[in-house]
Amino acid sequence: MKFPIYGQTAMSKSLDLNALKIFVVVAESKTLTQAAERLGITQSAVSQTLKQLETITDSVLIERSSRPLRLTPSGSLLYARSQPLLNDSKNLLDDVKMAAGGGLSELRIGMIDCFSDVGGEQLVRQLQSFSTNFTLRTGLVSPLSQALLERELDLLVTSDPMTEQADLQRFPIIRDPFVIVVSDQLELDSETPGWLAKNLPFIQYDRTTRLGMLTGIITKRLRIEPNTRFELDSTEMLLKFVRQGHGWSIISSLCMVGSIELLHNIKVLNLDDGVNARYISLLSREGEFSSIPEQAARICRGIYDENVLPHLNRLAPWLAGKAKSTTNMPLI
Repeated sequence: MKFPIYGQTAMSKSLDLNALKIFVVVAESKTLTQAAERLGITQSAVSQTLKQLETITDSVLIERSSRPLRLTPSGSLLYARSQPLLNDSKNLLDDVKMAAGGGLSELRIGMIDCFSDVGGEQLVRQLQSFSTNFTLRTGLVSPLSQALLERELDLLVTSDPMTEQADLQRFPIIRDPFVIVVSDQLELDSETPGWLAKNLPFIQYDRTTRLGMLTGIITKRLRIEPNTRFELDSTEMLLKFVRQGHGWSIISSLCMVGSIELLHNIKVLNLDDGVNARYISLLSREGEFSSIPEQAARICRGIYDENVLPHLNRLAPWLAGKAKSTTNMPLI
C-alpha cells in the first residue's frame, strides 16, 4: 500500500489518518528503513511524515539514536491512541461498504497447511459475497501468527490461540485428536505406544514447529521415550517415511486426512482414544470486520464436518465424538 507524502501546505493541527498509519508501522519496526520497506515508500517519506506529526503534536515521538527505535512517552501515548482510531475508521468504511451491498475491497486470510488442504478453496468460495478480492496465505503457525499481528492478515485459521494477545478475538472451530501411524508392512507384537517406542524408530515433526512441540508434550504424557531418528517439517514427507517402513509416528487426524492420498500401506492406530488433541480456531482483531469472522468460523466448521469427518469415521472410528467441530475450547 502506498501512502502519500505530506508537504508543508497539507499540515494542520488536525491529525491525518494516513500519517497515523505510517507512525504505527514505525512504532512496530526496529528501524526507519524497515518501516519504509513494510510501507512500500522511501525512508525520506517516512522521516518527513514523522517530522510533520512531531510538529503537529509539538513533541518528540521517537528516540532516533536508539537501536532498535524506541518511542518517547509522547510517542507511546500516540501509538496507543492511534490503533483504536485507525481500527474505528477502517470499520466505519467497511460497514458503509457492507451496508451499500458492495462488500470489502479485500479480505486477507491465513491458514495452516492442514486446513487449507481440506477446505481453503471452499472457504474462500463461500466468503465471496463479503469481498471483491481475496488473498490466501498458507504455511506454518509461527509466520502466519506474526503476519496477523503485523496486520498483513485479516483472518487466521490456526492451532495457536495466541492467548497473550488481548486485542484478538477467537472462534473455536475444531477439536483435532492425534493418532499413531505405522507402515502395514511391519510386523508388530503390540500396537501400544510403549511397545512402539521401545522397538521402532520414531519419525516426528521438527521440534521447532508447533506440531513438533505438541508431539513432545504427548510423549511426556504417555511417559514414553521414543527413539527419534527422523525429524521432518511437513506432513507429506512424514507420511512418506512412515509408508516406507522407517518407523512410527504421531500425527494429527486433520493432517492425516489432508494428505489422505499418501495413506496407502499405512495403518492408523488408536492413541489413547483421542484424549490427546489440539484445538484449531479462527482469529481476527477485536472489533473488526463486523460479523465476517464469526461467519467464516461457522463455514470452517461445516467444511470440517463435510470434508474430514467422513474419512475419519472410516480410518479411525474410535474418534467418533472426539474429532469434531466445536464452538468451545479449553482456557488452557
